[in-house]
Amino acid sequence: MKRYAIPLFLALGLASGSALAHGEAPQAAHGGLVQEAQELWLELVVKDTDVTVYVLDEMRKPVPASQISGTATVLVGGKSYKVDLSPAGTNSVQGKLPVAATSQVVATVSLKVGGRTASARFTKKA
Repeated sequence: MKRYAIPLFLALGLASGSALAHGEAPQAAHGGLVQEAQELWLELVVKDTDVTVYVLDEMRKPVPASQISGTATVLVGGKSYKVDLSPAGTNSVQGKLPVAATSQVVATVSLKVGGRTASARFTKKA
């Protein structure tokens, strides 16, 4: 039984180290909210009627906007709005809300990035 203990402890140690590989979230470079989503970092910026999502890979390098598509569902004044997102900048996708957002943001972003899917939920209290 003892001969299995060392490999087991090594395996558990390696597993927990890989789970923490992403570390802390990067700083919000555009003043938005940052969330990890399936080995990507997403920054959501909602300002007035503009919804922008910036995407970084696991190495915190920008993902080309041409590889990103998706939607954001944003809650404004108790009503939910689905916004189609399309390439807008170097590593961002953008869409428009039909109404201006308030200072409180609740949103779910679903993206397709280079053939894989990523989603995240964002909440910012007023």
